[in-house]
Amino acid sequence: MARDARPPLAGQQQAAAANAKGAATGASQLNIDDKGHVQHERVLLKTAAGRETISPKIERGEMPEVNGLIVHQTQSPSVNSTLNSYAKDKANGAHFLIDKDGTIYQTASLKRKTNHVGPLRSRCAQEKSCSPEETKLNEKHNPTKENQRESKKPAGERFPSNSDSIGIELVGMAYKAKSHQETRNPDGSFNFLITTTTDGKTLKYENLSADAASQMRHEIKESKTKDKYLVFEQVTTQQNESLQWLTQQLRNEFSIPESEVFSHPTVSRKTGSEALTAQWR
Repeated sequence: MARDARPPLAGQQQAAAANAKGAATGASQLNIDDKGHVQHERVLLKTAAGRETISPKIERGEMPEVNGLIVHQTQSPSVNSTLNSYAKDKANGAHFLIDKDGTIYQTASLKRKTNHVGPLRSRCAQEKSCSPEETKLNEKHNPTKENQRESKKPAGERFPSNSDSIGIELVGMAYKAKSHQETRNPDGSFNFLITTTTDGKTLKYENLSADAASQMRHEIKESKTKDKYLVFEQVTTQQNESLQWLTQQLRNEFSIPESEVFSHPTVSRKTGSEALTAQWR
């Protein structure tokens, strides 16, 4: 499965499953040093041009515990453009950055928090396990108060937040959709060709599952009708291969259950196509 779809669990069974540790198998190969920096040949701390990728301006306070992983796309065209944004005062960013060719860079210490999640959405609402009282509160559609309620919950009952999650960014731009065409493959998957409003720029998506295709149709419609609502590029095969490796290593390192890995729009109110084509399983 490409995304974090999973059958909802109820009550104590859900909490126990979400909080279970040791769900990852095998030993981590990351060799994290006392600065929180990974020492592994697949994780780089400098670009080919010699630019250091650890970005102190996105680091915040200490992060004593890691309970989940959040997968993002950058809405920028390159590693350098992302690092430029990370170099600004009070910048936000994630702990890792994966280029389109699959190269992995570390951009923040794994011992430090970064602001990469944003206000939390209700987890029980998505998993259809809220109490009647909380269901009524969620129906008021107040994102600020919803985030306040979620932030008070223990890990597993809420989504991972800035305080206890590692962020992984995938280089990828986003554009406003103008029109699209789609075709269906013999195996039941779908291809999309989206014309954007940016100088005839087209976005190509291949071999989307039926669920991903349904979500993409929704995202295209939203982009065509809403201001500043953009559609993200398809994640490359090389990015997904590196994402799968990195996700497994981090799960092994921090004993993170597979159920605690999410795309950004799942946990916060973001454009729904962000990381739609990311595959970490």
